[in-house]
Amino acid sequence: MKIAKLTLFYLVIIVLAITLSLAGVRLSISLGLFALIAMAMIYRHIHILYRTNNMEQVDKWVKNHRKEPIFAALYASAYGTKQEQLDAIDVIIHHYKQPAIKYNYLFIKAIMEDNLGAAKVAAAKIEKEPLTSYAQCYIAALEGRTADMRSDQLTQPWMQPAVEAVYAYTINDRAKFRQLADASIDQARGIQKYGLLHNFKHMEEEWVNEGIIPRAT
Repeated sequence: MKIAKLTLFYLVIIVLAITLSLAGVRLSISLGLFALIAMAMIYRHIHILYRTNNMEQVDKWVKNHRKEPIFAALYASAYGTKQEQLDAIDVIIHHYKQPAIKYNYLFIKAIMEDNLGAAKVAAAKIEKEPLTSYAQCYIAALEGRTADMRSDQLTQPWMQPAVEAVYAYTINDRAKFRQLADASIDQARGIQKYGLLHNFKHMEEEWVNEGIIPRAT
């Protein structure tokens, strides 16, 4: 599918180039037009991935790119079972060799499996800020170490409220959890916002499964 789309795109460019040439348009102008088209496409991709608040656009992107490991994990978070999420994360862990990516997803997997020991090992090996500090503060929140769940290294505005939402979750403070989860989601953009929406939703579903909050009727 991706090859077919690229082939179609290049065919359109070639046809457009021939048309402009026949119309007597100078080569420099044609190249400028092609550059503008390419820049517009790149900007659209960046906007959807990192800047938009439109989750319908992000959801469509995730669905269209779910054969790629990172987006497969996001798709599983939105539409799959817990086991499907873990399977998708395993693919990322084995696919990417960069330590920051590999150990960040090992950390996520350990958290999902309630394995704090493995989470601590993975967090120590991420070695890239702000991911390392986020993982360490996340663990501190799970363990109730409130003095250690804040850090100046949490440079992304969604991170601190996300960590504090985790702590509120551990003490079953539903109102505080919702307040902080919403604050974190509001600060995030693009695929990060999409991921947070579904992660916090899963946490609330755990409350339902444990009988802490009533199941919707």
